[in-house]
Amino acid sequence: MRLGGVVSALAIVITLFAIWGISVNKTYLWALKENEKYEVQCKDIPRSDCSPPVLFKAHPGCCPHKICPADQYPFFIRSGVANIVGPKICFNNTIIMGEVKNNIGWGLNIVVVQGETGEILKSSYFNTHSGGLLEFLKSVQTGNKIFVASYEDPAVVLTDEIREIFAGLGSTMSRSVKRRDTWVFAGAAGIVKESPFEKLVANDEKSNVYGDWPEMREVGGCFPRKI
Repeated sequence: MRLGGVVSALAIVITLFAIWGISVNKTYLWALKENEKYEVQCKDIPRSDCSPPVLFKAHPGCCPHKICPADQYPFFIRSGVANIVGPKICFNNTIIMGEVKNNIGWGLNIVVVQGETGEILKSSYFNTHSGGLLEFLKSVQTGNKIFVASYEDPAVVLTDEIREIFAGLGSTMSRSVKRRDTWVFAGAAGIVKESPFEKLVANDEKSNVYGDWPEMREVGGCFPRKI
């Protein structure tokens, strides 16, 4: 009887996984068809006049999955939560930096991507102990994409020169980041306008959600391959 119960339990688990797999596959195929339909519809009209199909579904512990047009990359950035939960940076629906990768740290967490190919060029975190942020930013070349997530205190590494470099990458809030603020940002070297992918929450003891730290922030969407 005991062996029979184990076999029955295994059968149930296998069945559930099979159902889940079929559901995920159907969703993925639907998204591909919608994306193909979008490409046909928008072939001869401005992108600004055509709404792309969107599939943005949260997967706990992973990246929110988003289907983007062929000339754009899906990305997602989540800041750290106080000094307890680390940030996450996803590109092309893949975690590049996060707690599951064990490659994040207090301060600023940054990923740099080659714009047209989507190649991950480098990723690292910077605080008062690590150093090297200025040299890191100066090596970013025109067309490269940059994704930034704060953790604990981003202001510790933001000198006036570094703030201006971020402003040149499309940030409108880097000059305003203060001690223990929450900041997420996506920009590009050579961008000629302000990036729409940026959020900042000020550290204010009257409104802080986590004691000495403000609430977490997320930003995500489709980032153009070319700027």
